[in-house]
Amino acid sequence: MRRIVLTALFLVCLTACGGGDETNAATTTLAEEVSLITTTQLEASLETPTTLVEQIVEAIPTTTTVDLSWAGPVYPLTGLPAYEGIPETPAVVVKLGNNNQNSLPQYGLREADIVYDMHIEGGKSRFMAIYHSRLPEIVMPIRSARSSDINLLLNLNHPVFAYWGSNDIVLSELQAAERVGGFDRRSASSQGSQYFDRDSSRSIPANGKANTEDLQGTASNEAGTPLSIFEYGELTQNAVPAAGVQWEMAQRVVDYVWNSSLEQWVRYQDGAPHLDENRAPLTADNLLFLYVRYRISDADPISPQAISTGAGDGWLLRDGTVTGVTWERSRSSNSWTIIDDESGETVTLDVGTTWVTLARPGEGSILSSAEAIELIG
Repeated sequence: MRRIVLTALFLVCLTACGGGDETNAATTTLAEEVSLITTTQLEASLETPTTLVEQIVEAIPTTTTVDLSWAGPVYPLTGLPAYEGIPETPAVVVKLGNNNQNSLPQYGLREADIVYDMHIEGGKSRFMAIYHSRLPEIVMPIRSARSSDINLLLNLNHPVFAYWGSNDIVLSELQAAERVGGFDRRSASSQGSQYFDRDSSRSIPANGKANTEDLQGTASNEAGTPLSIFEYGELTQNAVPAAGVQWEMAQRVVDYVWNSSLEQWVRYQDGAPHLDENRAPLTADNLLFLYVRYRISDADPISPQAISTGAGDGWLLRDGTVTGVTWERSRSSNSWTIIDDESGETVTLDVGTTWVTLARPGEGSILSSAEAIELIG
């Protein structure tokens, strides 16, 4: 579990092989050789007296220790103890931009229970942040919806979906899904526009903002408490120690590096720590790196659309380890099933926050310890 501190970073030789956009048949291979690099060696390789590792630990808010004996209710989207009971309120889902430097820093990403990170046009990615256990006062920059979003909303028991706008075809798709009870749609350009505003200190279009509690308060009677979309539990015995993972897109490189002091994965974007509004690096307890197929969206010939149902390969990174997995989701209303490649049994996530990377086959690689040192140095 996440509260057991791992005292080292490791090198794992893993390779991900796969075809282009027309296949989900990426193959994940775990190599036999594993070599150790200790935290002392890692910090000794850094030049500054106060290492970046220490700066990161100091900058990130302290995580509350989990009571492992807790047998009461847990938050459905994190598995963490709900000491005051599970809120009988719907999830709030917000599309947040990550197009360029103008999108930085994002506000409210740290409070998200689950974050999907998926391709958009131009070789970049965009976030879909899901909130339930915590509601930040401000989320920003809120950006437009995409066709990929709809299938990722339909297993959350009718959430409130907030986005800035969309083109006419995406709008028709969203309206059709809303009519059959998929979610409550809130947009700055139409229904619910009064709940959106712009931050005068930032430039358009990277300054759209809203309050998640206000958005949650607009939910219809159909909206319900979200159901769990992942299973949480102990670390599988087939997990192998790992230093981190890299996602290489046409115009962006994203890395996650294990930090044993935080017991979390620290996110890097284009070679630098990805900072939040308080200049603290963004982190995750779990990283699901899933290979999915992308097709050309019906709404825009330059916009890729993620196919998030069916099956594919991937990795689960948790507790400083990686496990080769297969994901399955036969319908968009289903939760995610994550299967251990070696045992064929269901793999469970650690309790806490989860970031889900929806990558094309062949875009991912496991970081060696040397690569992790170079990145954080």
